[in-house]
Amino acid sequence: MSIDREQFAAGVRWWQTKTNWPNDFHNSDYEVLAAQNPDGDFTDSWWAGFLPRLTTWKALRPLSQADVTGLFDEHRGDLARTWHQACAPVKHLDITGVAWDQVRTFPGVAARLKPTKSASAVFPSKFCHFLLPRIFPVFDNAAVGGSCTYETYFNLIKSTWEATPAALRAEFQMELAQLIEGHGGSSLYEGFPLATKIVELAFIGRRHP
Repeated sequence: MSIDREQFAAGVRWWQTKTNWPNDFHNSDYEVLAAQNPDGDFTDSWWAGFLPRLTTWKALRPLSQADVTGLFDEHRGDLARTWHQACAPVKHLDITGVAWDQVRTFPGVAARLKPTKSASAVFPSKFCHFLLPRIFPVFDNAAVGGSCTYETYFNLIKSTWEATPAALRAEFQMELAQLIEGHGGSSLYEGFPLATKIVELAFIGRRHP
């Protein structure tokens, strides 16, 4: 189903008034994350900087940092292997140019760092989003709601963007860029995940009209 202007506007409004999330929609964060991206070399020093962000984004609960770190140590080799096999070849693309089957192994390994009975999308989506935000959309229960696997959410984001008319997509991209650049005067970071962020905002608008 295509997104529309009312949904997008409602999502932006909710983000700006009902959360303490940054008004640049994490534009500056994405530039920092890109600079810190280990490109498959998942070292202890990288993890020490990455773990607090996962904690701040409430991705770990109810597990502790020590619990997840133990699982990270256990699966670090598989993370590196699947990154180089699945993610590295497409890391310069966005979700419009990537199919789930191309990258599914990496979030599959990421999910092992915080196993859940319901195969929740929250942890793997945040873990993967911080590494390749233009490919991996982030799932947040408070914002989007519902329960689904990450595969389902990935494909829903991708198909919804594709179902939205090209002219409307271009308008949303321009509008979001203006919103970002209107706060603090910073330019839109070239690696900003426009497609996934716009659909996320529209989904928020559907849940919080």
